[in-house]
Amino acid sequence: FRGIGAAVGGRDYNSVDMSLRQLNETYLPPFKAAAEAGVATFMNSFNDINGIPATANKYILRDLLKGKWNFQGFVVSDWGSIGEMANHGYVKDNKEAAEKAIIAGSDMDMESRAYMAELPKLVQEGKVDPKFIDDAARRILVKKFEMGLFDDPYRFSNEKRQKDQTNNSENRKFGREFGSKSIVLLKNEKNILPLSRSTKTIALIGPFGKETTANHGFWSVAFKDDNQRIVTQFDGIKNQLDKNSTLLYAKGANVDNQDRSMFAEAVETAKKADVVIMTLGEGHAMSGEAKSRSNIHFSGVQEDLLKEIAKTGKPIVLMINAGRPLVFDWAADHVSSIVYTWWLGTEAGNSIADVLFGTVNPGGKLPMSFPRTEGQIPVYYNHYNTGRPAKNNTDRNYVSAYIDLDNDPKFPFGYGLSYTKFVYSDMNLSSTNLKGNQTLNISVKVSNTGNYDGEEVVQLYIRDLVGKVVRPVKELKGFQKVFIKKGESKTVNFTLTPENLKFYDEELNFDWESGDFDIMIGTNSQDVQTKRINWSK
Repeated sequence: FRGIGAAVGGRDYNSVDMSLRQLNETYLPPFKAAAEAGVATFMNSFNDINGIPATANKYILRDLLKGKWNFQGFVVSDWGSIGEMANHGYVKDNKEAAEKAIIAGSDMDMESRAYMAELPKLVQEGKVDPKFIDDAARRILVKKFEMGLFDDPYRFSNEKRQKDQTNNSENRKFGREFGSKSIVLLKNEKNILPLSRSTKTIALIGPFGKETTANHGFWSVAFKDDNQRIVTQFDGIKNQLDKNSTLLYAKGANVDNQDRSMFAEAVETAKKADVVIMTLGEGHAMSGEAKSRSNIHFSGVQEDLLKEIAKTGKPIVLMINAGRPLVFDWAADHVSSIVYTWWLGTEAGNSIADVLFGTVNPGGKLPMSFPRTEGQIPVYYNHYNTGRPAKNNTDRNYVSAYIDLDNDPKFPFGYGLSYTKFVYSDMNLSSTNLKGNQTLNISVKVSNTGNYDGEEVVQLYIRDLVGKVVRPVKELKGFQKVFIKKGESKTVNFTLTPENLKFYDEELNFDWESGDFDIMIGTNSQDVQTKRINWSK
């Protein structure tokens, strides 16, 4: 808490420099929602915000979180972040760090040991008012009381519960379900997917085919029996193939070196198959905390392997395993079927097979925009228009555009395909002229015109065309997931009130203005239907 996602250069722990308006409008709302939902604790981020480390940032901790938001839980430092303020150059030593942090609103010191050693002296010297110590202690003790730790300090040290919950079959069943629902179908031009279980020969090629740990991703709990416990992609696919079908495997390449010695075996394996499933991406320790990358293309020789397999002419389904968006332009332009499988956990192999063979019709959507190259980053759907907006991808003269690249992301925010086809029609608004605290009712008809039952995430965006501060070209204001059987239609309804129109001005007033607004509904942030309204105070 807060701003860690806006680090300069995309480098973990790095500085954050932004206006307070941007901080309040874009970066604080998710935390405010969490506070309102009753979350128990907040953790400071490592970064400084506009020159003040988050750990000693009175504005976000004491004034906003505990003041304006009336948060009653407690704030814990991240690992060593109180002592690390000396590295920032904000304090000279642990004693001054403890003073700054407790006054700003950090209640618990994780690992710096500055509070334990320095707070008694700071109080005795009159540098820290005891009220700050009392407030921090009260907040921590209240949570311990709520958890029942005064009645039983070892309440959560329950060996039977641990045994019952570890590898629990119901948990695994749920893991398989949400794994399959997390997969995003990016391309399926030739309708290779879903695969038939009776496909005579399938080849699984790539460094993740028989991986176990990589399916967990970074910062996950490891068990001694993970090699037996975690369902590999190979096993998940093999278990769903008919008994007369064959699944071949070739690793083809390592994740992160230049070894091409396995290419020949992989090519020969592909030639024997009717369909090739390529599994490429990031290793489990390549994405996550302190895993910043300047190059987010496929590492090592993975893309070269893909190109060699493509030369065989065999149909390819590409699965991308990663903890972030990667850049894979060649694949996106040359491979007909692509699924983004992320890292899906213990049941990864089964979740993936459920989607590949059509037991689950994918309905996941991208929660971020995918760049064409690193030079576009940051790339996001809710950008400003600028005074010289790029009107298209061909006229790049004296407009806000790259001379060597399209402005649009490779895949936009909210994007995700299905094995079926959804058609949007009959977008209706209850009024195009509203006044005061009226409510705008919005509806759209969504029809499943394909051959499979499926889920669609219907997305609502708005644009405030003129504001006292410039407004984004789109803002997501609602979304609904609906299940629609093939051949059927559903009407999806949304409502907007003036509360949805509010924004922060340059003086941090949170309000809305009279004016024209575009109302947009669609399947992603780019593919939308639009109608205009006027809303006056």
